[in-house]
Amino acid sequence: MSYMDLHLHSSVSLDGEISPRGLAELCRQEGIRFAALTDHNAVSGIQKFSWRGAQLGVRVIPGIEIDCMAEGLHLHMLGYGIDSANDELVKLEHTVKEMQRAASVEQMDALENLGIFLDRNALMEQAKDGVISAEAMAKQALQLPQNHDHSLLLPFLPGGMRCDQPLVNFYWDLCSRGKKAYVPISFISAKQAIQLIHNAGGLAVLAHPAMQLQTTENMIEYFLPLELDGLEVFSSYHNAIETAFYLEVAKKHHLLITGGSDFHGMIKPNIRIGGVDMLYMEDMLAAQLLDALGMTASS
Repeated sequence: MSYMDLHLHSSVSLDGEISPRGLAELCRQEGIRFAALTDHNAVSGIQKFSWRGAQLGVRVIPGIEIDCMAEGLHLHMLGYGIDSANDELVKLEHTVKEMQRAASVEQMDALENLGIFLDRNALMEQAKDGVISAEAMAKQALQLPQNHDHSLLLPFLPGGMRCDQPLVNFYWDLCSRGKKAYVPISFISAKQAIQLIHNAGGLAVLAHPAMQLQTTENMIEYFLPLELDGLEVFSSYHNAIETAFYLEVAKKHHLLITGGSDFHGMIKPNIRIGGVDMLYMEDMLAAQLLDALGMTASS
């Protein structure tokens, strides 16, 4: 267990489950003393998370995780030390939500075209601001008896090969880029995401690079002219070899090193707050991040 977790999602994220306030309380319960809320394309939970964290003795870095595109890849860019009231980031949250509303309807169409039964009215009652996540569709589809013999869903049902994290695996196997029920969204470019973060006074860090780039340094070098600030070296999605590889890449290119769990709640039941081994480097990483942000340990 680590006392630092710089990649957390609250219920403000479409696929998060715990309120910003509740997440700060869970951080305290789990012994987290240094944390960042990094909701997907959203800043509206930061104030409550920071306020409750301060009450409980949790040092909070305001953050965000921006969906973006580069060289045909769908990437996630973390922003740390941002101004949560920044107009561009507030606008991004509303813009992405509008795109997701339309995309979630198309995604239900796509799943039904695969013969998967959905109760749309029930899903709309659970929607967040009119947006239905793929994980919410998965949860309902896997519960409905009409789908229990569907060949595409058998791997996610109890005893199936993908039942360890059925909701998120449903997303990756059926709804992610290139899959049968994929619905494209026009996310901004990685260059634009980095600039947005910088304009908001923050530092741009590429999230879980091994998950997105298949452990290759070539794409990291692509980001350097875009003024990428750091790499999320320590991640729930990195094995020991990948962690060591990106640790060396970060050092070679003088990039900040960060780490976090990507906690969402029961949607990703195998991921626990503070569950990433950071090789006892927390003190050094926290000090380097605060220094890069022009903050002190007590500010």
